[in-house]
Amino acid sequence: TAYLGRVQELLLRNCGVQSAADWLKPAVILEAFEARAARMSVARAQSLSKFANPEEGFAELSADLAEAAVAHCQLIVVSKFIEKLQQDIPGKGVKKQLEILCNIYAMHILHKHVGDFLATGYITPEQASLANDQLRSLYTQVRPNAIALVDSFNYTDHFLGSILGRYDGNVYPKLYEEAWKDPLNDSVVPDGYHEYIRPMLKQQLRSSRL
Repeated sequence: TAYLGRVQELLLRNCGVQSAADWLKPAVILEAFEARAARMSVARAQSLSKFANPEEGFAELSADLAEAAVAHCQLIVVSKFIEKLQQDIPGKGVKKQLEILCNIYAMHILHKHVGDFLATGYITPEQASLANDQLRSLYTQVRPNAIALVDSFNYTDHFLGSILGRYDGNVYPKLYEEAWKDPLNDSVVPDGYHEYIRPMLKQQLRSSRL
């Protein structure tokens, strides 16, 4: 909670982003999340102060307080991610991929909770739009390595439970194989056709002729 010690500064500052590339700067990302969490905390504290009974205030504002808690937790994740990337990370190209993932995480959270960032007044709608532009660019960068990044967790095909996520890449043969396991494909004519559907079709045909 050290950032709350700079709450007065964070209440006065505004985002200085002028281009989509500015959203790749760790300091810019960090301050945006700090300002959002700090301003939401101050707003909730001001709302609570209006209640004579604190317990009533917490009950009435529970949803708002939960949102402020989420903002704080997301700030912690982003800050720790950025902090870790300041260190040496072994493996050729690993740090670069982690930087992309860190930026994707931050921009995704900003996109998902853009209402919070805009409502606090720290960023403008234009800056939010630039963040979305940067997010699309980051998706393009990570896409060639998306499968490898997921495979790095070493999830088994059984755990994933997905035909499309198969380790061996045999997607289409397995899709066909799984389709034949569907009960509807046990016979050429599905159960209930002769009993329910065919009489209805014959009735409709007879009515149309009349």
